[in-house]
Amino acid sequence: MDRRVSTLVVGVAIALLAVACTTGVVPSSPPGGSSPIPTAAPSDPPTGTPTPTPSPTPVPTLPPSGALAPGSYRSDFITYTVPAGWSAYGGFAALTNDSHPPNGMAIVPDRGIAVVYKDPCHWASTSAPVGPTVDAVVAALVAQKRGATVTPIDVTIKGFKGKQIDLMVPLAEKIASCDGGEYHSWGDGHGGDRYNQGPGQHDLLDILDVNGTTLVIDRVFYPANTAADRAELQAIFDSIKITP
Repeated sequence: MDRRVSTLVVGVAIALLAVACTTGVVPSSPPGGSSPIPTAAPSDPPTGTPTPTPSPTPVPTLPPSGALAPGSYRSDFITYTVPAGWSAYGGFAALTNDSHPPNGMAIVPDRGIAVVYKDPCHWASTSAPVGPTVDAVVAALVAQKRGATVTPIDVTIKGFKGKQIDLMVPLAEKIASCDGGEYHSWGDGHGGDRYNQGPGQHDLLDILDVNGTTLVIDRVFYPANTAADRAELQAIFDSIKITP
């Protein structure tokens, strides 16, 4: 073979091999010739110290007596909020004007009606024990001698079912002529009686079954109470929380 041809063939082969090696080995650079910058992995946001939930302020118990500052009070199995002008009585009742005529009002919880007087004016000789259920208490009070028909209605108060009745002392009742000069409607069986302060006085009773126990909430008012008076009493009632 001609030496010039052999040299040419060898030179071409070497050139082709060099091109192949260059193409397969050298990595391409990113645009602009700069190296890629590593990106840090996202981190979780810092967590702060949790804020403790403040404890609720206890509702004060109704005092035995005296003027009440506006606010909420606990009385036996209920709490409620009163405005200015109300007073405590016996640690269980909140009232205005001592619930006396002509316009005294009161709100009173009653945990146990055990005795009902068939004739509230002649209560000394007409007491009768009453069963513990809502229906038994309502039936005994509806049957009292009052001179007016009392019609129970179904109610649900704060999730508890029961009956509502409106008992009124007859306007013509001469309480001074009643036994001991007092008009007794019911009692707890231990000497604690509900006696009324004057003719025309209403006891608007919500008699409720609260987890199997009969509990009573009494709203007291007179015919002479104004619409504003009644609205104030209703607002207190609406604020009630039952916590037996």
